[in-house]
Amino acid sequence: MKHLLEKYLKVYGHEFSRFVWLAVIFFAVFFVTAIFRNYVDTAFLKRYGPDYIPWMLVISALLTMVVLAYADRLARRSSDSYLMILVFFAYAAGAILCWLMVKGKFTIVYPVLYQLMGLLDAIQLVYLWNIAGDLFDARQGKRIFPLVTAAQVLGTTVGSFLTRPITYGIGEDAALLVFSLVFLLTGLFMSATARGIVGETKPKKAIASKEPDRKRLAEVPALMRQYPIVRFLIICGLIPNILLPIFSYQFSVISNSSFASEQSLITFLSIFRGSTTFATFLILFFVGRLYSTMGLPNASLVQPVNFAIVFGALTAFFNIYVAAYGQFTLILIQRAIAGPVNKILFNVIPKALVAWSRSFIRGTVLKIGMLAGSLLMIILKPVMDVQDLAYIATVLAAYWVFETLLFRKEYKRILKQVIVVDKIDYDQIEAVQTFDAGGAPIGLESAATDLIPSEKVEEEAKPARMPPDMAITLLGDPNPSVRAEAALALSANPDMRAAKKLIQCLEDLDDQVRNAAMEALIAFPAEIVTILEASLLEASLRGKQAILEVIRLSPKISYFEMTHLFGRTVEEAYGNLIVIRRLQELDGYESVQMLKQHLTARNDEILSLLFYGLWVYHADMRLMYQSLKSENASVAIELVETSIRGQNLPYLLPLIDDVPLSEKIEKGRKLFNLVVKDDLERLLGLLAHSADRVTRLLAVYVMADLLPNQALIPVIESRREDDDPLVRQVAEYASARATGREAPMPEIIDIVNKLKMFSLFEGLGIRELHAVASIAKHESLRAGDVIIRSGEDNPSIYLVVSGQITIYHDYDTPEQKEVRTIEKDGSLNFVPMFAHVPPANTSVVTQDAEVLVLPQSQFHEIMRVYPQIGLNLLKMAALVFRQMGLSA
Repeated sequence: MKHLLEKYLKVYGHEFSRFVWLAVIFFAVFFVTAIFRNYVDTAFLKRYGPDYIPWMLVISALLTMVVLAYADRLARRSSDSYLMILVFFAYAAGAILCWLMVKGKFTIVYPVLYQLMGLLDAIQLVYLWNIAGDLFDARQGKRIFPLVTAAQVLGTTVGSFLTRPITYGIGEDAALLVFSLVFLLTGLFMSATARGIVGETKPKKAIASKEPDRKRLAEVPALMRQYPIVRFLIICGLIPNILLPIFSYQFSVISNSSFASEQSLITFLSIFRGSTTFATFLILFFVGRLYSTMGLPNASLVQPVNFAIVFGALTAFFNIYVAAYGQFTLILIQRAIAGPVNKILFNVIPKALVAWSRSFIRGTVLKIGMLAGSLLMIILKPVMDVQDLAYIATVLAAYWVFETLLFRKEYKRILKQVIVVDKIDYDQIEAVQTFDAGGAPIGLESAATDLIPSEKVEEEAKPARMPPDMAITLLGDPNPSVRAEAALALSANPDMRAAKKLIQCLEDLDDQVRNAAMEALIAFPAEIVTILEASLLEASLRGKQAILEVIRLSPKISYFEMTHLFGRTVEEAYGNLIVIRRLQELDGYESVQMLKQHLTARNDEILSLLFYGLWVYHADMRLMYQSLKSENASVAIELVETSIRGQNLPYLLPLIDDVPLSEKIEKGRKLFNLVVKDDLERLLGLLAHSADRVTRLLAVYVMADLLPNQALIPVIESRREDDDPLVRQVAEYASARATGREAPMPEIIDIVNKLKMFSLFEGLGIRELHAVASIAKHESLRAGDVIIRSGEDNPSIYLVVSGQITIYHDYDTPEQKEVRTIEKDGSLNFVPMFAHVPPANTSVVTQDAEVLVLPQSQFHEIMRVYPQIGLNLLKMAALVFRQMGLSA
């Protein structure tokens, strides 16, 4: 069953139990509610007539507002599931009491049943869908809410069709006993299972944090002005509930006059409603695709337009055929399109307003609309014919269409507002990264300042007067200052012959050179875009990021072909997913975990690059990329889907959407000719010949753990001649294991594993650790060894793997004083790297120690490429200052 749900309905493994649980409850509740509704409608119409319906709707609206206000207070002290359990048990008992009153021939029971039915509709709409909204986010809701609605509609369909056989077989009034039994069983089922699905179901003490969710009525207009999504949802709750009582009254008048007997009316209602809901049930399976094709804003237009059509037709043709069409289409669209759309939109409300909006908009606003519609009928009925009410309804529906068009226009801004309101901090979210050389994280914000030459950043840098030929020659000078000066000269006097060299300078590790090259390329004419696009194919990630920044900032480039980005780069990401899926089948290998981590980080790098490219044309990409790593990820994905509809969306969306790995891969196969036979030997062989040296190294390391596998040996042997010495080192290790020889762990792998123990390198991926490990040397020290002497330059940084090193002031003098002791996970001699002063203290090994030694100059360059190390270093310094009593 899980496989069928995943394949055909797109309900994935981690969603399965929640979906089935919710679908069972929705089916049961709406199955018996349909029987209850048909019985109540028929009994009331035939005993009291349609003239009382407006007054009943007024009472229903007032009663519901009062009950929902008390229910809202209870909801603050308990879960929505607990509240629904109470409702099920209360209605089960109430139905038995009403049955006894019917048997006692108390006619007042029929208006009571009518009110209970209206109240039940409101409670189910608010609290059952609250539970659904808590179980699934906005993106999941686009797939799952139509299916939950399908369970609701299927239950209504079955209940509607069975109303006639049930009432014919056991009597009409016995429908109340069926209703009571099913609600009792549903309450028991929910009591037994809710805790495992949605968490705590017992009453909780009042939670103070929930109190701010309460809003005074006077605050609502300000909220509507501030948040367009709140305004639209209030409109969608208010206007249709003004219109529905008008239509219900007109439909009741027409149907009551068209069917003389109670039995013929209940037969008509059960068959008609059953047919309507069955058609809705079938359409719901395709409505998820409708949202993706039309988009939520366009889907929101369907309901108001249909209301306008229905009431427009009733002004001219007041008969059972138009009424039946109206009833059919209104139910169909409400359940198949409008209902799920509104449920999804409730998940893109700012989090601070979610609890309030659920009770106020779904409950109070709906009943205010119903009250207004009912009072309108009561006031106008003495002076206006029933048919003429359609003219007023048509005007209201036209206004609703107008509001929906405004919402469609503002939809992107609404999504952006939701993300921003929930306080995403651009400076604090480390997930917001573009990537420099080798995958170095560089914040998108910093890319617009630190890496981008501009008049504000480089006010003192004025282009030197230099002939173009000389400048082109000096771009290859070993001195970074000379290269930067030559690039700046070309910014004042662009020469297309320098384009290739300037693009190569974008890979320069010296930021001064890189910034100058970017400034020069920005000044070039629009024709430069051709070579920039071509260079994207071969450049490193650092180079690609700089090229995209040049294109984004150039005032002369008006068009950029994204195919260069969304081709080979995205294909690599989907290929990595295939490997990750196969690696998940292997447990217990450290090498496998390292390769999986590296490929996952590589895909993050690719994603950041794609968003950086989209930033060229879409100013909101920075905001969207930030939000993918936040609680608002589902809203961000919706914003991405809305913003970049077109040929690029199918490539990007599966990579960021919350769907299983297998689904992402299947979508990738439709876009690219990915490897079909994905056996591990073939995949590792491909990775071992990757252009990325870290990928090659880790692929060979995994092969070493999978030996003896004869298919891997030729690949391992080929890597013994790799251009990179560290790859050769791991290949020698794997080759030795293939021939049964003892082989020590490759030094590069050993050092990477040791670096993972240090908080200094927390949050770094395999690529970053590999970069640090490539400059590290392992040393064993004896107690008494002096590794750093006061006043003597020492160009090394020491990372303590084991043992103990003590720092002394005035060492080996009568005034000797112990400053502090460094043990495992500690480090020494960072200050001289920044302050350019000799050490003030002496460091002595007091217990035999193992250390990793890093050259300061090379480590400083790595820090510039991987700023996360610098952030970790600041954290460590803050802790040291605190220990020394220097904190504020």
